[in-house]
Amino acid sequence: MAQTYRDPTFDEVAAREASSQRAEALAAERAARAAERRADPAYTAMRRRKIARILKRVKLGLLK
Repeated sequence: MAQTYRDPTFDEVAAREASSQRAEALAAERAARAAERRADPAYTAMRRRKIARILKRVKLGLLK
């Protein structure tokens, strides 16, 4: 019977770890940017207007 499982090489493991570390760093940076953006008064005003516009369209029956 042939062996179907092969242990990953050091390079494969290192590449996976580097990839996961890059993904974690990117997620942390994205979260920091999102928190900074949410704290911006201009952004919150824009979101408020956008949400009000969508709700108005829903109430008029133009959006479901």
